[in-house]
Amino acid sequence: MVLCFDKRLKESLDTLGEYESKIFPVPSGNSASADFLKVFGEINWQIVDLLNNRYSHFLAEKFDLYNWLDYNEKDEVAYFLAEAGQNCFNHAERPAVFHLYLGKEGFILGIEQEKPFHPEQIDRERIKENQGAAFEFFRNCKNTIFFDNPEQARIAYLEFLF
Repeated sequence: MVLCFDKRLKESLDTLGEYESKIFPVPSGNSASADFLKVFGEINWQIVDLLNNRYSHFLAEKFDLYNWLDYNEKDEVAYFLAEAGQNCFNHAERPAVFHLYLGKEGFILGIEQEKPFHPEQIDRERIKENQGAAFEFFRNCKNTIFFDNPEQARIAYLEFLF
């Protein structure tokens, strides 16, 4: 299952077993400013480092944001952070919050934005196909991508199970 429009967070959290949650709010600011981009990048690295430290015994290779730049599509965490994060820049004022749920059976990573979007329609009609690779990545992802609402989504989630 790649894109799942009927899955909800509660259902996904149940598959993690016991879990803890963390949030990483992105401060307000001009998304084009160097300071904002620096903080945004630091949050991405904090998430990747936390995942690597916690789950290194489950991983064949560590997550690395540079994998997205090198077109290493096996690193679905790097791709999700890059592609979904870019969508927040391009189609919303700014990413509002990164959500991370760390469980025994895997983790869920979410990127929340302020402005809602219609993921089911975007996928069905191939809207904005040439403006980024997020939905193409979502369609080909081996892990599950789901949303808080299939018609008025503010959060895109990556469910990564071991």
